[in-house]
Amino acid sequence: MYIRNDKDVKKESKMNKVLIYLGTSNLKEKVIEDVFKKIGIEINYIDDDDLENTLEKLLELPRKEGEKGKRESFMFIDGDNVDEIKNLESILRDNNVKIERKAVKTKNNISWTLRALMDEVDEEFEYFQLRDHLYNLIMHPDKEKLKKDPDYLKLMSMAFSLLEDQNVGKDILEIAIKSIENFKN
Repeated sequence: MYIRNDKDVKKESKMNKVLIYLGTSNLKEKVIEDVFKKIGIEINYIDDDDLENTLEKLLELPRKEGEKGKRESFMFIDGDNVDEIKNLESILRDNNVKIERKAVKTKNNISWTLRALMDEVDEEFEYFQLRDHLYNLIMHPDKEKLKKDPDYLKLMSMAFSLLEDQNVGKDILEIAIKSIENFKN
């Protein structure tokens, strides 16, 4: 794999394979193929027919062409080198390949079905989307309400404290977002 660094040195890749689920996205197979060929990582496409297979089995299957699916696009990385994964994400971003839902192979998830892993990743993705949305609401408050209404200021303070808690539940985040968005004078 080609690793970008100050000396522009080629290093041996520890990333074995990447599984890509095209899903409902507009990902272009040709662009994906070119990117992964250039960086020397083997890819295989997975689709809705593979949802009940384990990741371990999917990594062993022969290569097949990509097909669209009913879910969001997804990428499963068979490798654990953080620098390589960051480099891969950077290269994909530079080539306008946007796959927001990703997972890296672990001792635990290798035995999961594709469906179970994608469900878990979807849940995490939605959770962090809520956290980001709440953060944006807090960072861009209604300045007039902040000055005039102590209840609004209190609400924003409480919402900010929620973001400091890494264990706050999705339902609490949703309530905080609705409370801010629906706040009346």
